[in-house]
Amino acid sequence: MSNSELACVYAALILHDDGVDITADNISTIVKAAGVEVESYWPVLFARLAEKKNLDDLITNVGAGGGVVVAGGAGGAGAAAGGDDGAAAAEEPEEEEEDEDMGFSLFD
Repeated sequence: MSNSELACVYAALILHDDGVDITADNISTIVKAAGVEVESYWPVLFARLAEKKNLDDLITNVGAGGGVVVAGGAGGAGAAAGGDDGAAAAEEPEEEEEDEDMGFSLFD
């Protein structure tokens, strides 16, 4: 991530924390006050993001992976189709055991 992006992220977080509207002008003002030079499109991009997304949700879901949601959805689809989820769960540990039987490990 470039310094321009980070400066805009921090500016947007400051504005959000203070309860001020997150606009391109407000982001630019904070970035200039910090002495960081950014291209003119960065504040506009972050202001548009703030209009479309709830920053509280973005902040609280940092690091939440999409893989968990996909795995949960796939299990639900199998159950709805009448499939046996127990058989699928039993196959997964076998794959892990095969990895362990390769004759070497990370810590040897």
